Amino acid sequence: MREVPKQLQKYVFKKGQIANPKGRPKGNTLKEFARIYLEKITDEEKIKFLNSLDPDTVWKMAEGNPHQAIEGNPDKPLIVQIEKEVAEKYGITPSSRQDNTG
Repeated sequence: MREVPKQLQKYVFKKGQIANPKGRPKGNTLKEFARIYLEKITDEEKIKFLNSLDPDTVWKMAEGNPHQAIEGNPDKPLIVQIEKEVAEKYGITPSSRQDNTG
């Protein structure tokens, strides 16, 4: 584990300490608020709102984001940086390579 500079030690979590002991504040999230607001407006207001947005945004709202696959290219391999401690723990060396050709 890395050594924390002395001036930052008071900001580091102690073992077993949690960041938000009281939990999420009461009330609606922005997403919940927007859903409730949009449910209450008229169809004409909804059309006006949707017309003010980029068509791609409207499509994503209706259909979700398109699938994004990561495909490898043997001529241009993906380079991943790994922390030294992680590499040592799992025995990864600069010459290590996983062959996924089947």
